[in-house]
Amino acid sequence: MALSGEKIGIPSADDAPLVVMPRIRQPFAGLASLFLVGIISVISWWLLFDPRFHDPNLVLLAALIGGFGLVGVIWAIWFENWPYYNKFQTPWKVGLVGTLINFIIVFLFVFILTPIFIIFYSTTFGITNEEVAVYTAVAIFGAISASCFSFAVLWTAGTMYWPSFKHSQPKRGIYVWIVGTIITLGAWMLLFFFTGNPQAVRTTNALTLFYGISMAWTQWLIFFSLLTLMVFEYWPWNKMSTKQPKIGIYAFIGCAILGFIASFFFLFVVALIFDPLFVALGGIPSKNSTQRLTSWGIMSISFANFLVVAVIVVSLFFDNWPKHFTQKKNFMVRLILVIILGTGGFFGYYLLSPMLLGESSNFFDMIPTFFLIWFLWIELLFAYVWRKWPVYVAVK
Repeated sequence: MALSGEKIGIPSADDAPLVVMPRIRQPFAGLASLFLVGIISVISWWLLFDPRFHDPNLVLLAALIGGFGLVGVIWAIWFENWPYYNKFQTPWKVGLVGTLINFIIVFLFVFILTPIFIIFYSTTFGITNEEVAVYTAVAIFGAISASCFSFAVLWTAGTMYWPSFKHSQPKRGIYVWIVGTIITLGAWMLLFFFTGNPQAVRTTNALTLFYGISMAWTQWLIFFSLLTLMVFEYWPWNKMSTKQPKIGIYAFIGCAILGFIASFFFLFVVALIFDPLFVALGGIPSKNSTQRLTSWGIMSISFANFLVVAVIVVSLFFDNWPKHFTQKKNFMVRLILVIILGTGGFFGYYLLSPMLLGESSNFFDMIPTFFLIWFLWIELLFAYVWRKWPVYVAVK
């Protein structure tokens, strides 16, 4: 599903949205896009959520808004910005209308459904402590976004909306939305819903561990999904079959396995490499083994998220630049770019965020997820809804 130079969305779709091209050549268009999104993300964070200037608990609200904003962007992708893309022939008009719809979705999830879920969840599972009830219910309900962005997106994108890609909008979008919602809720119920139930797990340690593993699995799955489907252009899954839904099935199974393995493997990477490095830089780890394991899990999830951000930058901002080498060399260069950008972003955050974003000065107390979800939402809004305007321009 390319975003520039050709039709957006599914191959053979006759009603694909308008085509956009960069005003300047790559990689400068990608750098300009990244700079613009970075500035918007940081300034909006300062104005709304920076714990130095606001209530520190607002960072939780930022994660909710960004997470459910991502769900709204995914729905916009599934419907290919229908019906407003063909009513407004300029990207900024599409962006304004799409963003307004996205805000409505966010408001519904964050300010109406979340409070209802907090009451329902705490009552159902007998959580009497109000603060614990709020944080537990928000964590569980917010995981809907992770479930949607991982398993649901992997299936719908991997199968190229099979078998509905030949239908026009909104029929195609409705079908994909139904399938995606079923997968989202199924994954959410299996991985997250019962992790707040005191009867489902016997100890707090087990609850934290199960939730953490599930969340890490979704984030690493997202990375392998977007890397293979977008940066590697469906390789290696398209080498296993040339027909749908087999390509999507191979992608779904392959990325799910890779994500599950990585969720454990990178705990060892964090423990053996990141942990001693951050200690050497002045970090103070907890003496409590459970809390230290939790900090390792947060670092692993954060590293996956930075790699996801890097994948989107390489694929959507840089348009999978370069393209003039052989396929093997193109993929290798892009992979190196993803690793460099993701790793650089990870360590850059841990070193600079206390000064730039009001993060904790102790590496082991940092939770990059809050800002990252906010950044990722703005990144995808810019790419898919705003069509990368004003860096890109519509082609008549």
